[in-house]
Amino acid sequence: MPVNKNALLRYYAIDACLSNSMRPYPDLEKIRQRVMQQLDGDISVSMINKDLAQMRDMYAAPIKYDKIKKGYCYATPGYSIKRLPLSEEEITALDYSTALLQQLKGSRIFDQFETAINRLIEGYRVSKLIGKSEKQLIQVEEPVATGGNEWLEMILQAIVSQTTLEIEYAKFGAPVKQHLLSPYLIKEYRNRWYVVGFSDAPRKVLILALDRINRIRKSKSPFYSDPTFRAADYFQYSFGITHTAAASPENIVVTFDKEQAPYILAQPLHHSQVVLSESAKGVMVQLTVYVTAELIMSLLSYGPGVEVKEPFALRKTMQEKIAAMQRVYQ
Repeated sequence: MPVNKNALLRYYAIDACLSNSMRPYPDLEKIRQRVMQQLDGDISVSMINKDLAQMRDMYAAPIKYDKIKKGYCYATPGYSIKRLPLSEEEITALDYSTALLQQLKGSRIFDQFETAINRLIEGYRVSKLIGKSEKQLIQVEEPVATGGNEWLEMILQAIVSQTTLEIEYAKFGAPVKQHLLSPYLIKEYRNRWYVVGFSDAPRKVLILALDRINRIRKSKSPFYSDPTFRAADYFQYSFGITHTAAASPENIVVTFDKEQAPYILAQPLHHSQVVLSESAKGVMVQLTVYVTAELIMSLLSYGPGVEVKEPFALRKTMQEKIAAMQRVYQ
């Protein structure tokens, strides 16, 4: 008989029965009655025996039969299949992962991420039962490896402990530079990680891509807290990863045709997006952002489905980019 969701529900019901300190050492019949109440259906004693064996195999559940009490229990006090045993190293890693995930809480992407995790966990448990790999059950988009992830934990620890870092940095097409960095913030954009911090060389806040870092060492130099830096506001007007401290954000007015409009409304380009008008022909929106290369590239990706109305300088830039593209294909 193929295993399905009902099997998992039976395991949870058995787990609750074995974990109940008010009614310890249930025998097979009591367990059977509890499972039947949970599933509102008939379950045989032989099925309960099979489930106990599967739980021992799948969760390594320490289920034992006490001959004196004439009932079943967990040999490890406080054990539950809903609790995953972790090593100290895994707990530390989870602490840092939680710090990152907490920033997404309350957002749509966090809800999707949380659901995906739950599905993956259940998919893994089911896969052990039916003999299929998890990729035969659940497939998620796998990010392209860009490097730099090995520095994440060290940088995050430095942010928390306010430790200065010596960083050897190799920007594309530029010589290697040394930065004495007081790290403030970790930022992810399009599957690339960045660190934002105060560098002693230019004496200002910089954004460094982790995949361009060659080496990091802890420094005994004092940590510098820039009084003007506000992590929550730093990327407020940024479209992408670029922060333009010397510029002011601009109101960008853009129209999208009827084919693109549903996607723009469902997934706004930026948190500042405001809908100015909407009709059968399309939608007009306004963004309050810095005009950067990332913004221009994003708008160009919509092809003939987008038109920049304001400001004039950005509209002219778009015209020049489109003319240059046309010359390439002539």
